Amino acid sequence: MKKTNKLILAAAAALLSLGLTASALAAPENFSVQADELEYNLKTGEGEAKGHVVLKQNGGVATANYAKFNSKAKSGTLIGNVVSDREDAHIVCNEFIAHNENDMSAVGGAVITKEGKSLSSDRIDYYKARQFAETVGSWARLTDVDGSVLNAAKIDYDMAQGVANAYGGVDIKSDARELTASADSAVYKTDNSGYVELIGNATATQKGNKVSGDKLRLTNSNVAVADGNVKIHYIPEKQPATVNKEQDAAVQDIA
Repeated sequence: MKKTNKLILAAAAALLSLGLTASALAAPENFSVQADELEYNLKTGEGEAKGHVVLKQNGGVATANYAKFNSKAKSGTLIGNVVSDREDAHIVCNEFIAHNENDMSAVGGAVITKEGKSLSSDRIDYYKARQFAETVGSWARLTDVDGSVLNAAKIDYDMAQGVANAYGGVDIKSDARELTASADSAVYKTDNSGYVELIGNATATQKGNKVSGDKLRLTNSNVAVADGNVKIHYIPEKQPATVNKEQDAAVQDIA
């Protein structure tokens, strides 16, 4: 019996290496695996892959150094140099856990990128059906397309609605807008007509001009709306020197 199982596994590994996995293994919904070493149970769908692992299912592709999975339960764990692409979401991490078809976790230097915006943390839980991600750990970072960065202790990001909520020690830096800002928490509307609403000890500085208050909303058109204990420090722009007509005539006469 053990010998038969070994022969089946060896045959399965050979078929996998030839890229014939989906039909040959009768795995559900176009599931396939390639690796240097592979063990796969045709009956239960459980498998273990080692070395140059490539998993494919429903249009998604993931690569790693090692994987343990169940093709029928659509669950598994990938470890080591994990890169996963599914639809328009790109995930990089050290360990990737697929709890089921829709719920997954990226652990260890995790970065999820979608529509040019990247969410980073020690761990990110992602719920595909809701297109919702939330960070777990002591730090989180959201990077926008223009390179602007929002740091906080925790961030949850509704990618479908384009709304991110940041909590704890919020810090924002935008070189593109020459802007820095900070607050206790923030709501970030990420579309082109969006805004950042800073809440609690809110402060924003742009080109030397500073505004603070209990609540502060910054729009993409560089409009700031402050509320509660508002303070403003404004530095007028220097105007170019002008010469009146009499002075101009005198200069011409001297010349």
